[in-house]
Amino acid sequence: MKIDIENIIDMRSFELMAETSTVDEFKSLILNLEGKKIDEINGRVEKFDFENIGNFYEETVENYLRELSSIKPIKKEKISELIKDIKGGDFSSREILMEGSLKSVAKIALYYSKVGTSYIELAQDGLLGIVDAIENYDLECSMEFSEYMEFWIKYHMIQSNKFVVEELKSPIITYLKNMKIEIYKSENKIENSEMKETNEQEIKRVLNMDMEEFENLQKINDYGFLMKEEDKEEAEVYKSIAEVNIELEKLEKLMSVSNLANKFTETDIKILDMYYGFSGKRKYFEEIGEKLDMKPSDVKVEIEKLMIKLKYNGKKEWIDEN
Repeated sequence: MKIDIENIIDMRSFELMAETSTVDEFKSLILNLEGKKIDEINGRVEKFDFENIGNFYEETVENYLRELSSIKPIKKEKISELIKDIKGGDFSSREILMEGSLKSVAKIALYYSKVGTSYIELAQDGLLGIVDAIENYDLECSMEFSEYMEFWIKYHMIQSNKFVVEELKSPIITYLKNMKIEIYKSENKIENSEMKETNEQEIKRVLNMDMEEFENLQKINDYGFLMKEEDKEEAEVYKSIAEVNIELEKLEKLMSVSNLANKFTETDIKILDMYYGFSGKRKYFEEIGEKLDMKPSDVKVEIEKLMIKLKYNGKKEWIDEN
C-alpha cells in the first residue's frame, strides 16, 4: 500500500500548531486538515526514569480505566447518526456520544501523555474536544464528524499540556524580564522612582514589552515578590539586555509542549490498548503475549510498570535540553 506522504503531519509539528492556536484559530485551521493523518509513532521521544520518580502519583487512574473497560465504543457510522440527532436537539444522543467516546479519548491520551503530566487531567480535557466538535461542526461539512471530533480532542489535550508548561515557564520568564529592567536601570543609572517617568516608546524599543506588562512587573518587584537584593546582584550575570533576550528565546524553545518527552512507547500503547480494551474487547496476559510475542509473565510485569507510568505526574522531561 502506497503512503501519501503529503497527507502525513508529524506529531511535533501538529503539537506546535495546536499549542500556538486559539480556539477560534484552530476552528479555521481544522478544515485544512481533512484527510490528513497525524504520525504519532515516528519521531516519538520517550523518557522515563523509574529510579527517580518520587511520590507524585494519581491513585485514581487504575479504577478509572477499569470502569472504561466495560463501556462499549461507538462505531463511526453510528457517530454520524448521533451528530445529526444532536444538532436536531436530541440531548440523549449527546450523552450517548460522550459516554461512547470515552475509550477513544483514553487511547488518544496515551499518545499525547507527557512525562510528569496528569493522565487523568489529559483525558478529562480531551472530553472538552467532543463538546467543541459538537458546537462547531457543520452538517454540510465534507469532513466526517468522527475525524473532526478527533482533531478537537487532540487540540484540547495539547492545550492541557500547554497549561502545565506555562505554569513552569511563567515565573522564570517573569524573573528574566525583571532582570532586563534591572540591567536597563543600571546602564542608565535610573532609580526606582524615576522608572515611572520612562516613556512607553522607550520601553517598547529597549525592553520589548508594552506599558501594561512593564507596570505589572514593577508592581511585583515593588512588593518584593520576585526580585530580592541578592537577585538583583545575580542579574549582573547577564551583561546586556541582548543576552537576556537570547536566554528568553532559548526558554521558549525548550519549554514547549512539542519539546516535552512522551511518556509511552509504541509498545506501551499497544499493551494498554489491549489490556483495557480501548479498541475492542479487553485482552489479558496470555492474549497480549500471543499478539506481541511475549510470555504472559513478562506481560504482567510490563503492565505493572505501565501502571506506574500512568499514575506518575512529577518531574518533567524535555527532549532537547539545550
